[in-house]
Amino acid sequence: MNLRNSRSDEKGPEISGPRRAPMDRSARWDHVLTLLASTKRLSVADVARELGVSESTVRRDFMEMERAQLARRTHGGIVAVDVAYSLATVPRSADEDSAQRERIAERAAVMVEPGQIIGFNGGRTTTATARRAVARPDIDSRDGTPGLTVVCAALNIATEAVLRPSVRTVVLGGVAEPYSFELTGPLATATMRDLWLDTMFVGTVGLDLHAGLTCNSDAEAGVTRIMIGHSRRVVGLATADKIGHRALAGICPVSVLTDLVITGPVPDALRAHLEESSVRLHEV
Repeated sequence: MNLRNSRSDEKGPEISGPRRAPMDRSARWDHVLTLLASTKRLSVADVARELGVSESTVRRDFMEMERAQLARRTHGGIVAVDVAYSLATVPRSADEDSAQRERIAERAAVMVEPGQIIGFNGGRTTTATARRAVARPDIDSRDGTPGLTVVCAALNIATEAVLRPSVRTVVLGGVAEPYSFELTGPLATATMRDLWLDTMFVGTVGLDLHAGLTCNSDAEAGVTRIMIGHSRRVVGLATADKIGHRALAGICPVSVLTDLVITGPVPDALRAHLEESSVRLHEV
């Protein structure tokens, strides 16, 4: 996607490229926020043309995004607010990998029940899931009780949740890893030992029948293991490219999961192991 600077301060950058198929609201917001992170200003007409939706739909999205404090409306468009809601955003593409992540996120987000305490480790799939979960219209605070509590082991996921008035955001302390934005070290583990979760969503770099769920950092794996141990329900999230891959550090055996949301063909041996371990399989 190519972005060209506008000649007017009141108009957003023109968006060129092929017209996209219509998206649902969550996907539209994700796309708009990603653009805002780099361009800082967008126009109604350009976004409508880019997303293949009507200008009235875009205006309605902009109005709701302003209410959620994700952006500020201007004449004919929106501008970014002075909040790092898209921390270190990497431009997203419409490739098959991102489509798989969104399918997983859509399925996983419906597992969340209003009022629950949920946790996430870092990663693109968990970030997509968190974004959808906190944006659910039935998540609403009542009588001072949060509609949802999100415990974040990654800074970028915290920025997805903190702008939602009905969501209570809990961020673990510790040292932020430069590539995953995950918080690690004694402060993170000490904080997590005092917290309890209803559901933990676990992203993974590798999913191997014998090695289990793995990632590239033993420090990140250590924090995630504590989060898993303090959760009633543990939902693994894996795209097709993760199956059969082993990374450096083990997070947990496959049998520790209560659920696995996955794309792509599931090998027979893995399928049988999931059944033997009473892990619910969700293929999307």
